[in-house]
Amino acid sequence: MYDEIFRPIVAGLFMGWANVIPGISGGTIAVIMGIFERFIDVINNIMAFKISRKDINFIATLVLGIAVGIITGSKLLTWAFQNHSFYTYSFFFGLILFSLWNFRNEVSQFRFFEFVAGFLIVVAPYLFKSGQSNVTSVEGGFGYVFLALAGVIAGAAMVLPGVSGSLLLMLMGYYEAAIKTVSKLTKVLTGGLLISDFLFLLTLGIGVLIGIGIISKVLKVWFEKAKLSVLNFILGLLAGSLYPITPAYHGSGNVFGMLLWIAVGGLVVYALGKFER
Repeated sequence: MYDEIFRPIVAGLFMGWANVIPGISGGTIAVIMGIFERFIDVINNIMAFKISRKDINFIATLVLGIAVGIITGSKLLTWAFQNHSFYTYSFFFGLILFSLWNFRNEVSQFRFFEFVAGFLIVVAPYLFKSGQSNVTSVEGGFGYVFLALAGVIAGAAMVLPGVSGSLLLMLMGYYEAAIKTVSKLTKVLTGGLLISDFLFLLTLGIGVLIGIGIISKVLKVWFEKAKLSVLNFILGLLAGSLYPITPAYHGSGNVFGMLLWIAVGGLVVYALGKFER
């Protein structure tokens, strides 16, 4: 019951929330929840048309959680990060920090090159964060082609722990338009979602699915050929993900409050681990 229903839904919910906020990675949440390798396997089974009933149950509950997370996160978490960013990032910092401490036990031998490669992949995009421009509308065939390509890149990033798909959308100029359009899904019954909005989401969504499929295939082969290598790479991704969500980069606040929310994040990791066992 836990592995088939509860864990995928909760993981999906947190992954949906994570992918809404630049700097937080859905792949990191998948590692924290212990579903990352399972997720990669299921995606590859779907691509090979060898999906089982268990795979269907897993991906359906995960997608349900992600959908709820994205729809609610586009409003709730956006408000939290805009109004209480220091403490909200403190919570996620604690979540990832304690998960990193737990994940180190999965790595039987440390490999410097793979670790540094993973670390730099996360940190490097932030060096180019300033100067991005925003796309306010998509027009013409080439506009939708570029939107789909942005979706492919963001989709691949959403799978990799530590790499923020939202940040890459921001660097490519599509983040604000994507968030505004997703928030309109709650108004679909009142006519608030236009045909242009639907085409935007459809094109971006197809690109994201293609990106997820491509990166999942690459990781599947890597897991099979050199699991220790990919685990060190993921360890580097997780370590690098602490840089963009360091609370000091996101406003200011009380040190005690910061430590409290970091501890709350750690307690969530501890509780999930105890519940799983």
